[in-house]
Amino acid sequence: MDLPEELAALQRFHGHLGVYVTVGLRMGAIGKRRFGHYKGLRAIVRSQSEPPMRCVLDGVQFSSGCTMGKGNIALESGSEPEVVFEKEGRRIQIALRPGWRERIDREMSKDKELEQSLYYYEIPERDLLEIQEG
Repeated sequence: MDLPEELAALQRFHGHLGVYVTVGLRMGAIGKRRFGHYKGLRAIVRSQSEPPMRCVLDGVQFSSGCTMGKGNIALESGSEPEVVFEKEGRRIQIALRPGWRERIDREMSKDKELEQSLYYYEIPERDLLEIQEG
């Protein structure tokens, strides 16, 4: 399967593809788009403590530029994957729209991870994610 270059690069970074790392990529891209360069940007990722949901953290790191090494990203326990970005007094929160986590968990399949990752990469942002500013 031919993947968009960004997804192929994410696959190399993370070691494989999956829905949650792809969702994290989408979330991190929004943070980078809204705030620009990672300098001064901080991300707080909320997730369950174990994979596969925890993989959202790698997707956010990959696309936002916030990394554990730079110390500008943190992981907190949560039942739903979400990320809060803060920079210079501005803040946005990005989360899955209601019902998506249950669907992901019900349909996730190691045998179909490429197709599923591509689906979550291409679905319109407004259909998948809620963004709250302020």
